[in-house]
Amino acid sequence: MELLNTLLDYIFYRGIQPLILCVRDLFTFIFLDTMSLAGIPYSGQVVIIAVSTVLFAFLLRKWLDVETKEKIFQKKFAAQKAERDNITVIPDKNNRDAMFTSADQSIDEDFNIYLAQHYFRYVLIYLLPIFLVMAWLNSTLDEKVLPVVSEHPYLFLLPSKPFGMEGVSVTLLFLFSYLVSLIAGFQLKKRYFSHKHESES
Repeated sequence: MELLNTLLDYIFYRGIQPLILCVRDLFTFIFLDTMSLAGIPYSGQVVIIAVSTVLFAFLLRKWLDVETKEKIFQKKFAAQKAERDNITVIPDKNNRDAMFTSADQSIDEDFNIYLAQHYFRYVLIYLLPIFLVMAWLNSTLDEKVLPVVSEHPYLFLLPSKPFGMEGVSVTLLFLFSYLVSLIAGFQLKKRYFSHKHESES
């Protein structure tokens, strides 16, 4: 066990951790340092990164072809329900009940698989990028930049201190901007698809 722990520590500290730090420094240079040179304030940088994270989520959703997968399942589910409803024409009660049980088990099994895949895609597309980006922003801005620049870990202070909040943090502004951008993105996507279907019809 001690040998295994030593091996895992070696892999993490010599392989995984340097890679994570390298990626963090690369993202800091590409995004934060570039925007700082352009004169964009830190609050604006956080908002831009939040919007970029939403755009990445939509690109990832398109790359995973989520809409097509959901349409395929809906068609398959509707066909399974139609086949199940046709079982009612079987006159023999025992055979009918046995086929109902088999059909229900098949539908439940396929639905559970769909739910597992659906939530996995949800985590991969929306939640995982949020946690990774927030960890990067917090470790870069909260811990290194903001305390040096403004002597506090807030993007800006709130004089009235509503709800006991001294200021707006990186996490708060990022999450708010992300949610607003995500809602706006879905609304624009919905309108685009509705206009597209109307023009096709």
